[in-house]
Amino acid sequence: MKRLAAGLLSLAIAAAVHAPAHAAGPARPLAVDGDVSGEITSSSQINYSDGTRSQLFSLQMGAGQAVSLKLNGALKGSLAVFNRDVLVSRTDGSDEGNATLSMRADKAGQYLVAVSGADARAFGPFQLSAEPIVAYDGKPLTAGRRVTDWLSNGDKTFVLQVDKPGLYTINLESSEFDARLELSGNGLNLEDDDGGSNLNSRLVAPLQPGRYTLTAGGLGEASGAFYLGVEQSDFPEGLVFNDGTNLPLEGTVSGFIGADDTRSFVLNLPERRRVQLDASGKELDTMLTIQGGDITLSDDDGGGGVNSRISQVLDAGEYNVSVRSVNSRGGVFQLATATAAAPDGPIRPELKIGREVQGQLRAGNRDMYTLEIPRKGKYVISMTAGSSSLDGMITLMRNGEEVAQQDDSESSLDPNLEIDLEAGRYIVFAHSFDPNATGSYRLLARRK
Repeated sequence: MKRLAAGLLSLAIAAAVHAPAHAAGPARPLAVDGDVSGEITSSSQINYSDGTRSQLFSLQMGAGQAVSLKLNGALKGSLAVFNRDVLVSRTDGSDEGNATLSMRADKAGQYLVAVSGADARAFGPFQLSAEPIVAYDGKPLTAGRRVTDWLSNGDKTFVLQVDKPGLYTINLESSEFDARLELSGNGLNLEDDDGGSNLNSRLVAPLQPGRYTLTAGGLGEASGAFYLGVEQSDFPEGLVFNDGTNLPLEGTVSGFIGADDTRSFVLNLPERRRVQLDASGKELDTMLTIQGGDITLSDDDGGGGVNSRISQVLDAGEYNVSVRSVNSRGGVFQLATATAAAPDGPIRPELKIGREVQGQLRAGNRDMYTLEIPRKGKYVISMTAGSSSLDGMITLMRNGEEVAQQDDSESSLDPNLEIDLEAGRYIVFAHSFDPNATGSYRLLARRK
């Protein structure tokens, strides 16, 4: 008898441990295009497989009907949908208090929606809504239109009809998969993964009238509802699409770049001048580069935010100025040029081996020195800041190419560059990690 009783007890425990996740008591009705409120508490039915607690809602759907279920509120929860005890779809537990799940009914009937805590410690009130999804009608997409459709482990293609030349922004958005968007036609082949917010896709492109193909997809076995929208704006006056345009010494030009493109300009300086270049764009994180003679200078965020700025005294000559995007987005940018008289004194004072020089760094500037290496060997170039507010940097260049750069040494914020060098002439830039920092410094080059 004891052995039989122990066996029955073991069966009872096993049955409790493997209780189904949706065994959470009677279901409350949820209407399509309706919403309900609830709360997960310690008295809610427990799931013995993981300790989470759930509430159930019944949703009557027709064959082929699709809805978007949204869970909001203080509860950190998840959603699951069942039909006749078969799991149709589910989301993972969310630590942000919100969850979204789209589903389409293969056949008419009553579906069970389970709201569960993200884990065994998740409790709190919530709101659950069911919004009908009106599927795409199959007509060509045009500017100003936004459609909803469904992805099921594959890509979907759409026709984009462009009637007016302009700058087009195409957004593919989904809360259920990592979106991927492609545009092809009329000589264009563009693709984007995460150019939009979160994991959404966005393409910005100048388009001429004609028909294009849009392909909406996702990474991996992507399924779920998505939104595809098209917006159009006129080209800014004088927008530059081609490389090689001359920059004014004073003024602003507008250009367009794709997510992986670079747009280049030509700057001609008739005399030695202090030059400031600023690149900015509403959708872009710009990278600005100027190259000419034996120097190359680049900047990412020196203009504030994600804008770029280079301020430098330059010799007379021709320079190539380029702008590119570093945040995987394309779009329109502005490039402003301003010049001023250069300060008196040599533009490139000589940094002699073993002789320390003193300098005063201006905001946004790099101090430039020539360095003559008499013979091959190991050398040390050090920069010592006059105060803790200046985090110095050293950049060493030769023939317009960067040889080495150092920010901090092992023991301080002052750079101490040790490097093997061939004999010849080099350019040393003394600057700051913070491009807007100012302060005094000492610079020394010596043979080790």
